[in-house]
Amino acid sequence: MKNQFLATTSGLFLAMALPAMSASFILTGGHMDSPAFGYVSEDEALSDPSLTQGIEPHMHNEGGADGAILNGVREETENEYEPDEVVISVPVTSTTGFGPDTYYWLPETEMDAAAQNAPYLGFGLEELSIDEWMDVSITLSGISGPGEVVLWQDGMVPDLFFDSVGDSRAFNAGSHTHLNWGFSELGLYSLEFTFVGTHFEDGVQRGAATYFFVVPEPSTAALGVIGMLGLLGRRRRC
Repeated sequence: MKNQFLATTSGLFLAMALPAMSASFILTGGHMDSPAFGYVSEDEALSDPSLTQGIEPHMHNEGGADGAILNGVREETENEYEPDEVVISVPVTSTTGFGPDTYYWLPETEMDAAAQNAPYLGFGLEELSIDEWMDVSITLSGISGPGEVVLWQDGMVPDLFFDSVGDSRAFNAGSHTHLNWGFSELGLYSLEFTFVGTHFEDGVQRGAATYFFVVPEPSTAALGVIGMLGLLGRRRRC
C-alpha cells in the first residue's frame, strides 16, 4: 500500500511538473543514450543557415528490437529527443547496493536492465569523430532532487564516476559508455551534464543540458496524461 501511494503521488507530482520541463514522454525501458552529444562545426553552420554552430546535447534512441520504450511503446525507428522532452523512470523495485548504502538503480548491463524492467542508459559520443576531437570531458555540473545520486562502473574495485557537483571524467570521442545510476530517495531529480572538448579546427567547445529522472515508476494514470501530451512532442527524426 505504501509503494502504491508513493507511485500515485510521484505520478501526480510529475504531471504537475511537466509544463516547466516541456516533457512529453516517459522512458520506462530499452536502450537510450542519455546524455548524448553531437556537434555542428563552423563550416557546417556556414554552409547550412538552418544549423547553429556548437555542441548539441540530446537523447539518442538507436531503435530496433532493443529500442527505447517511451510512453509504453517501443520505438524501433532511430530518433532523437531534446533532454527536456523525456523523463527517465527508475522502477521502485530495482535496487542495488553501492558501498554501505542501497539505491534505486538503473543497471550498467543490458541484461540487468531487462531483468529489472528498467531503462538501459549510455553516455553517447559516437557522433564525435576521434579524428576531430581531443581533451574531451563530461562534468556533473548540477544536481537537484530529494536524495543522493551516484554513477559508477562495476569491477573488482567499483569505479566511481560521479556523485557530487563538479565531478568530471575524461571520455573518448566516438565512445559509448554505460554506468550504474543510483538514487537514494523517492522523487524527481534533475542532473545537468556539461561537455567540454577541443575541436581540431574550431577550438574549445562547451555545451550543457539537464536530464530528468523520477523514482518510482510513474502510475498508469500519469503515463496516460503524458501519452496525450506526447502528441505535441517535439521529436527529432534522424
